[in-house]
Amino acid sequence: MYSPLVVTGYILFSLIVIETLISTTIPLGILLFNPGVLHFNVVVILIGLTVGAILPVLLGFIIGDHAIKNKNKLSHHFAGMSFGLLAYWIMTLMAVSIITTLPNEFLKDDYNARFILTSLLPGIGVALITAILSIAHMRSRHATQDVLMYKPFYVLLIASIAMLPVWSLTQNVMSNSLDVYSFVGLILIFASGIISYATLRKAKLSSREKIVWSAVSISILFVCMYTFELLVSSISNYILRTPTMEMMSLVSWLGFALALVGWGLYWFKQVKTLR
Repeated sequence: MYSPLVVTGYILFSLIVIETLISTTIPLGILLFNPGVLHFNVVVILIGLTVGAILPVLLGFIIGDHAIKNKNKLSHHFAGMSFGLLAYWIMTLMAVSIITTLPNEFLKDDYNARFILTSLLPGIGVALITAILSIAHMRSRHATQDVLMYKPFYVLLIASIAMLPVWSLTQNVMSNSLDVYSFVGLILIFASGIISYATLRKAKLSSREKIVWSAVSISILFVCMYTFELLVSSISNYILRTPTMEMMSLVSWLGFALALVGWGLYWFKQVKTLR
């Protein structure tokens, strides 16, 4: 039961690190050797983007790894990966919230301070929320059990999944920019959730457990899309110096296709362990 999520989690995090190096760390690091640029600004952007991409999920994993009283190392890694998925949703929600609600006047005269703050806030939010949840689990009578079935954890995970498309739709309505693409996230969540739940029909799990595992499946799908689309896009930028609109569309669809394949492979293995 533990291995598919743990292995998939490590693979995806490794790909996120590679993508961050390819798209951000290396190009900006090379830029530091250019005497014509403002090196301090480059360093600020380098640190902000690198930390913003990696820190929240890493913090979620580290805190989750210490959230259970169990000597089984695989159980600890499983808890860490579960918290890592929750960290992804919290990070995404906070990033979207900051972008849409932070006043333009806030630190408008100090771009570097604004950039660093907005880059670090999701990580701070993840650290606070996951730390509180981890301590609560450790002090509960469920401390030796999997955190995935700890009610405050799975309620927060499911709520976070539901909040993202609702928040996005609300912002589109308020800004009069509602269109068919505004519903893509909601459709993907419902479709993947229904498929995941249906494939667990033969599993000896309660309805609650099936819903929670379906939430895990949805999370893996969205992390796969986030990871593969950015990775494919970053690699294509090195190959295609002047891409056409058709090539950019193809690259986007390739990333999405790889995400679906990755999700399908993970869920196939996971369902087998749950039956």
